[in-house]
Amino acid sequence: MIRVIYNPVAGPKMVRNINRVRQALAAGETPFEIKETAGPRDATLLAREAAHAGMESVVAVGGDGTVNEVVNGLAGTATRLLVVPHGTGNVFATEVGLPKSVEGCLSLLSEGRTMTVPLARAGERYFLLLASAGFDAEVVERMGTRGKHYLGIAAYVLAGAGHLLREQPGLWMELPGRERLSAQAVLVCRGRKYGGGVTMAPRGNLEGDTLQVIALRRPGRISILRFVWNVLRGNHVRSRDVLTRETDSVLVRSRIPSAVQVDGDYLGPLPVRFEMTDVSVRIVVPPTFARENAGGASPP
Repeated sequence: MIRVIYNPVAGPKMVRNINRVRQALAAGETPFEIKETAGPRDATLLAREAAHAGMESVVAVGGDGTVNEVVNGLAGTATRLLVVPHGTGNVFATEVGLPKSVEGCLSLLSEGRTMTVPLARAGERYFLLLASAGFDAEVVERMGTRGKHYLGIAAYVLAGAGHLLREQPGLWMELPGRERLSAQAVLVCRGRKYGGGVTMAPRGNLEGDTLQVIALRRPGRISILRFVWNVLRGNHVRSRDVLTRETDSVLVRSRIPSAVQVDGDYLGPLPVRFEMTDVSVRIVVPPTFARENAGGASPP
């Protein structure tokens, strides 16, 4: 049995994509059902129900926020997750190289590779791809869900430009070994990619068991703009203003109220501890990802 989960308000093209999902699955032999979410965190409950019912797979149709909710429902279970991207950033789709078409993604149910991905956690919430504190997270909080659905990446750009005019909070992060450092923004990555397809953490590995911490140390608006420019050019990790660490946990605090986001959705205020867990999720990816992933392949 396959359960399809989607957010009915996730942009004007969702109805067309769901119809294509229905047609493609109907052509196969595996029974399926389609469930729409009714509100925040509903995808987590629907995914958890599917896992408890022993369903073979859950298909998440949506962006990285929807994927995060489904991951939190499937964490620690045997039910597989397949993603059909539809949303703003689709960082996961870029990370693993998902096919561009709905039909291509669904073909992975029989032709793809199932990998086991260790999950990280921010407070009590699991995340799959990346999390952040400070400027990036505050922009996510400001742009809101409606802006993401209808303006796409433009919502992030507009919210970011407006947020540059506000006072930027100072952060403190504490790494294992009692290493304490100040920062203006902290990104915590599991994979390599960030929004817009840029590479944020060159050593990221979804199948690995560590976090890649990218921290902007120098304060000020100019530093943020320089950091963004260097990220787009792919040389931010060589900047003297940027600290990189590979670790299994990091605690982040702020002097004044600041935000946390996970997989592109606002989580709440600081402080928060980002850490690896011993909980994993099974995800279907293209077979080519086994060769391209820096961490190497695992058996199907």
